[in-house]
Amino acid sequence: MMKKAGKLLAVALGACMCVGAAGALAGCGGLPEGFTGISFVYEADMYANPAFYELVKAYNDGQGQTDRVKVDPKQISGVGTTRTTYEGHCEYNVAMTDENVFKDIAMDGLFVNLNDYVKNDGYDLSGVATGALNSARMTIGGANEKIKAGAGQDLYAMPFGSEPTVIYYNKRHFENQKINIVSCAEENLAAQYPKLAPHGYAEYLNEPFSGAQSSQNLAGETVYKVFNNRIPMNWEETRYVAKMFTKEYNETSPSQFGYVNEWWFALGWSVGGDAIGWDGENYDFTLMDKTANYLAVQDVTVNGKQYRAGGIVSYEDKKKQTDIASMAELYKLPSQYDAQIEFLRCTIGTGSEVEEGVNGYGLFPTDLEKIGNFTNGTVAMTGLTMKEFNRFNRNQKGNFDVAPEQQYRKYEGGSVYYDGEKSFENEYLKVVGQKYDDETKSETGAEYKGAILTHDGTANGTKIVGSNKVMSSYSYLVIPKNSDAEKFDAAWKFIKWACGEDAQKILSKTNRYIPVRNAAADEFAALTGSYNYWALVNASKNGDIGDWAYFENGEWVNRWSGDYNDYVRKGQWTVTQFLTANENRAKQDCANTNFVLLGR
Repeated sequence: MMKKAGKLLAVALGACMCVGAAGALAGCGGLPEGFTGISFVYEADMYANPAFYELVKAYNDGQGQTDRVKVDPKQISGVGTTRTTYEGHCEYNVAMTDENVFKDIAMDGLFVNLNDYVKNDGYDLSGVATGALNSARMTIGGANEKIKAGAGQDLYAMPFGSEPTVIYYNKRHFENQKINIVSCAEENLAAQYPKLAPHGYAEYLNEPFSGAQSSQNLAGETVYKVFNNRIPMNWEETRYVAKMFTKEYNETSPSQFGYVNEWWFALGWSVGGDAIGWDGENYDFTLMDKTANYLAVQDVTVNGKQYRAGGIVSYEDKKKQTDIASMAELYKLPSQYDAQIEFLRCTIGTGSEVEEGVNGYGLFPTDLEKIGNFTNGTVAMTGLTMKEFNRFNRNQKGNFDVAPEQQYRKYEGGSVYYDGEKSFENEYLKVVGQKYDDETKSETGAEYKGAILTHDGTANGTKIVGSNKVMSSYSYLVIPKNSDAEKFDAAWKFIKWACGEDAQKILSKTNRYIPVRNAAADEFAALTGSYNYWALVNASKNGDIGDWAYFENGEWVNRWSGDYNDYVRKGQWTVTQFLTANENRAKQDCANTNFVLLGR
């Protein structure tokens, strides 16, 4: 009942907007002479809806007067993502849709190609986030040609807003464990916190800044715990912090479990892995690919393609360069399989196996429920998109914040040591300022400084750091091909303004969507207050579509994701059992896709 009531309230608010505008909007008092009236359908809850109203009103009162266009907003849940909306006659001139259905509908010719509009208007796309823009591009060829999607292809939608993934963390739980929280970008550490190392989470033997409080860590040492919510944690840090908040390992933990996350993307993408790999002719199913990935530590050519230092070699190029393992210009990174094993070990209990002899860490709740477990304090951290920001702001206002998703980052001397046999139970994070002999604490060893490893050991060497690409959900504005063709031009005039900087600043007031215009996003990131908006914007700028949006639709994912989510992530199947049941079919589905994703 609550969900239905919320939907009705949102619709009612949309209706009230017409009255409150005193006839300012089209359909609310007639259309001025010489103006074209268009209908804009979108989806928003009652908390985001006022910003959409403000956006439309700003257009009608401003640029719309010059364009001689008036927009009638219609808030209707789900209509923009429903195929039947666009088939036959479409009553809406502009619609808001998303990446879940975009390709499937666009490939059937149901959206207007916006290329000529962009070209004829000289519309500047340079300030639009790259991932968002490429996700809206595709070129539809002949009957026997594969559809190309991504950079350089035709534009069938304008990116409107993004909902990037971040780590939400419970500030009360962090305070309970006496973790000092700072918010400083990596490039600003030297000026603002000169004693801090470039870590998302680290422990220090000596006071790292004035006023920092000390406490006992999991190893029983008195240290200064510091969480920097503007630097990604690496794999080891993420699992250590989750361990700190899991009662199985820490009886003083205020939460039962440390973390819960549905998506492996941040781990896999960070080292260059993915669920698919283009071999030059077809896609392969690479969710559990065991071949190593490679980071270019110098400018280098691999399989005829040039890579700058810091770039990660593509699947095709690493497969075709037969001597890749011996190339001095490359640094070996973990495989996609390694990333998956790390992710899955976090999700399952200590009594279950990811593979034979490889048990889980037991850091996630067994039901893997992300929202309820976070709001009731069962977990200290959860991985979600910005879609949930308003929800948490209502029921946990001021008691949560956000941080970047984890990233592959390697430090000089490694990140962990062991007190006893090499098991997760005996694994501890190295303390900055303490001495270690490789993976053992030692008074005669080298002092751990927490510096990022570089390939040549010099300050100017290439850092051994993976990609910071994360999954983001995108919303687009489209012109339905089956709407009134005489209003296409008017629809484009509204879209180009709505996806411009001024309108995007209004969109950010929803606290639901990050503007895809970088300038507007930067202004949002600079907001001061209770939350780390910077992390949301940084994630948005590095966002990309998830695997369900790679091809025509998510059907290719659905055919294996059920077993992955229901059995593998819950410790009932090993990875080997999963591949036995799904690999051949998934490979065939990939090979049969109608799409080529440029860059993948």
